[in-house]
Amino acid sequence: MADVAVVGSPSTNVELTVDLLQEATEERLVGALVHFGATQNGRPIETVGQIVSVELRNRWHEDSVFRNLIKRTGQIPPITSRQDTRTACLAVGATFRKEAGAWEPEVLGMVPPTGTSVSRISQDQLDRLLAAFKDEIFYLGHAYANDVLYPMWFKHFASGPGGAGEAYHTGIFGKTGSGKTGLAKYLLTAYARHPELGVLVIDPQGEFSIELAGKRVGEQGFAIDTAMERLGRPVQRYTLRDIQLERWDLLEDLLVSQRFCQRALGIPIASIDNAAVAAEIIVKALKGRFKLDSLDSAEALRVALNAAKNKADRIYATKERANRLVERIDESLGAEFLEISQATWQPLCRLFAAGEGRRRLFGIVRDLIQSANRQGAARPLVVVDISKEGGDKRIWSDELQRRILVLLLESLVNAAAEGLGDRSANTLVLLDEAHRHAPSGALEQGSHAQRLRSVLRQAVRETRKYGIGWFFISQTLGGLDNEIVQQLRSLFFGFGLALGDEFRKLQEFAGGDRNAMELYRAFRDPQSAPRPDLREFAFMAVGPVSPLSHSGKPMFFTAFNDPIEFAQVNRLVP
Repeated sequence: MADVAVVGSPSTNVELTVDLLQEATEERLVGALVHFGATQNGRPIETVGQIVSVELRNRWHEDSVFRNLIKRTGQIPPITSRQDTRTACLAVGATFRKEAGAWEPEVLGMVPPTGTSVSRISQDQLDRLLAAFKDEIFYLGHAYANDVLYPMWFKHFASGPGGAGEAYHTGIFGKTGSGKTGLAKYLLTAYARHPELGVLVIDPQGEFSIELAGKRVGEQGFAIDTAMERLGRPVQRYTLRDIQLERWDLLEDLLVSQRFCQRALGIPIASIDNAAVAAEIIVKALKGRFKLDSLDSAEALRVALNAAKNKADRIYATKERANRLVERIDESLGAEFLEISQATWQPLCRLFAAGEGRRRLFGIVRDLIQSANRQGAARPLVVVDISKEGGDKRIWSDELQRRILVLLLESLVNAAAEGLGDRSANTLVLLDEAHRHAPSGALEQGSHAQRLRSVLRQAVRETRKYGIGWFFISQTLGGLDNEIVQQLRSLFFGFGLALGDEFRKLQEFAGGDRNAMELYRAFRDPQSAPRPDLREFAFMAVGPVSPLSHSGKPMFFTAFNDPIEFAQVNRLVP
C-alpha cells in the first residue's frame, strides 16, 4: 500500500515519531495499523504498530507577531497551510524476522533510521506475517476506525496446541450501552472454540441464560446459542428452580434473611438476634423429625411454629414480649396458616427439595471440573442462572442471591482442589455484573456482602493454580474491588471511563501512556449515532490478547457491529 509517513525524530524502539507525507494529511490515520521494514542483526524484519495520535505544528503561527496578523486577516497566504507539519505517534506492536522463508516473532532492539518508509498494512500483508498463527487467530473487530481486521488470540489454559500453559484472568469494563456485553459474547465464543476448555457462566441477571436458550436480548442479534451448536458445545442451563440447596445452617440463615421470622412470628426486621434464636429453635426441632429435602409440608410448618411457640421465653427475655410472640404464632397457626405456607414456607423449603432434574451446586461444578479428565468429546458450557426470573419471585432477594453465590464459589474452590495434582482444571469462569458482588470500598463487617467479596477474592487468588481463569464483566472499573482488579491480566475498556477515579485507574493499566489516553478520550458514545448501523463500539485492550501486542502497549479496535460479519470472518458459518 502507499506510504503515509517516514520515521522522524525523536523516536525509540517502543514509540516512534513519524512525519506524515503530504498525500496522507487528509486521511483518517488515528488508529490505523501501519508497518515498516528494517534490518536487524543482518536479517530483514517487519514491524507492525498503531498510530495513536496526530499533531499539527506551524511554528510561524505560534509566533506572537504573526498571530496578531492572523487575528485581523484570518490567514497569511505564504505561511498558513503551506508551512504546516504533521507528525504522528506510532506505538510499536510486534516485530517479525524472516527465518527460512517464514516470519517469526522478534523483538525490536533498534530504531530504524529517519526517512524509513511507513505504510498502511493491508489484510494480505498482515495475514502473511501471521501465517504461522493462522489457526489461533480470532477477530473481534477492526483496527480502530479502519478496515483491517485486528488479529487476536484467546488460548485455553492447559499445555499443548492452542494452550497458554497457565490460567489468566480477563475483564471487560464500560458503561451501559458501550457494547461490553456484546463483546463478552464474542469473547465467550472465542474461548469456546477450544473443546478442551470447560466454561462456567455465573449469570446474576439471566441474560446469558436467555441468549443460550435461543432468545435474543438487546439489539445486537448475535445468536450465541447457534454458535455454540456449530462449535459442538453442549450447553447445560441451571436456574434456581433446578438447584437443590443443602445444609441445615443455610436454612437457619434463610429463615432470618428471607423474613420468615418476621412474617410468621412477627419478629421485627431490626430484631435480628431474636430472629436468629427463633430460627435456631425451629431448625433444631425439624432436624429431629424431617429430612432437609422434604420440609415443604403443612406438618413441617406446624412443627416449626409450635417449636417457636413453646420456647417463646428463649426468644424474648421479657414475659410481655414472649406473650405477644405466642399470640402472633397462634394467628399463624390459625387463620393465616395457608397464606404463610404458600407465600413463605413452601417457596423457601423448595430451595432444598429433591426432585427430578434438580442438582446440588457442588455436583454441577464438580462434573464440569472433572470433565477435563475425559478425552475426545467437547466439554460442556454450564450456565448457572441465579436471577429473579429463574427462581421463585415470592422469596427472591439480593440477599438470597449473595448466599447462593457464596455457596457456588465455595463449591468451585473445593471441586478444583479435589482435582489438584491430576491435571489442570482448564476452565473459564464468567461472572456478569461483577461490581455488584465484589464492590470496592468498605462493607459492613460480618455482612453477607462482605463475606461474598472475601470468598470471591479467595477464588480469584487460589483457583488460578488449579487452571481456572476468571472473566469479569463490569460497568465500572473503580467500583470493582481493587484486589480483584489487580489480578486481571487481559483487559478491555469500552466507552464511559474517562472521568475521575475511573480515568485515573485506566491510566495505571495503560502505563501512563498520554497518547493512548487521549485516543481513549476520543471514543464516541455508541448511542449518539443517528442509526444503529453507524454505531462504533470502540475498545482499548491491554494484555497478551493479540500477536501484535508484544510490546505491551495498549491497542485499539472497533468491535463488530454486525454479528453476521463476525461469524463469517471467524468461520462460524457452515
